[in-house]
Amino acid sequence: MHALVEPSSIVLVLKTLIGAFLALCVAACATSHSTPGTGQRAAAKVPPAGCVAETATRIPVSPHDCAGAGRVWTDQDIKSTGATDVATALRQLDPTVTTGH
Repeated sequence: MHALVEPSSIVLVLKTLIGAFLALCVAACATSHSTPGTGQRAAAKVPPAGCVAETATRIPVSPHDCAGAGRVWTDQDIKSTGATDVATALRQLDPTVTTGH
């Protein structure tokens, strides 16, 4: 005769397995994968201070050259200030910026 397993114990085992699987998935997504030297390569592509690496012209520029002088703020930078107008946002990002009224 075969021993019967209670349905409640099967449900418990299945819930435990599903929980473990979900925990592993979340842990895999939460960890970052980095390769050695990635930070050094990214730092090498940063232009010198005061140089803009990209312009709207789409003309290719060497990572060591300046495409133009100035400063760049992204849409996310401006939104992160919480300002309701661009002039206020720019003054918060860089107090030396002056805007006309």
